[in-house]
Amino acid sequence: MGALDEWDTTKLKQHRAIYAAQVAEDGTVPPVEMEARLLEALLRYDDERVRIVELIPQFIELYNVGEELAEDMMNFRSTLAGIIEELRPNITTLQSYKPYDFRLGVSYMVMMNTMRENKDIRDRMQQDQEDPDTLLGGYTRDLRQHYQAVEQARGALEKSYQSEALQERIEHIDAELARRDQAKSS
Repeated sequence: MGALDEWDTTKLKQHRAIYAAQVAEDGTVPPVEMEARLLEALLRYDDERVRIVELIPQFIELYNVGEELAEDMMNFRSTLAGIIEELRPNITTLQSYKPYDFRLGVSYMVMMNTMRENKDIRDRMQQDQEDPDTLLGGYTRDLRQHYQAVEQARGALEKSYQSEALQERIEHIDAELARRDQAKSS
């Protein structure tokens, strides 16, 4: 967008109409409300993600995990449970979710990589991950479904930010048009 004072009145009105149409199409839900919706979706996704704590003993049994790896898995379980207990109750905003998500995500990935180091377990996990009738496949399917809701909420938040920016442009154009009308009448 060029400097408003360089545009003629017709061009200003054209851009205003374009921006107004886009705002009308995208809606005018305030970003703060959309951020709250995104946080809700993230927490629902997280509820599904943290089910891994309950599932670890079942994975150990199902995959006939050796004693050393089983001990590691139970340690990861304790770590994940500690992160959840320590940080999850304090999540009230998207900003407070980020450190929790980071710590939980890193621990989760390390655990999964540790399991995948065993070729037999890795091969079986890869097969099971795509079969929703297996423990891992059902868990993976549920995670994906919940994450789709997160992606939708994230997209809606982005549209809300865009609408807010367009609304600001409309206000600037209105102010410029009002300034020009006042200058004409003076």
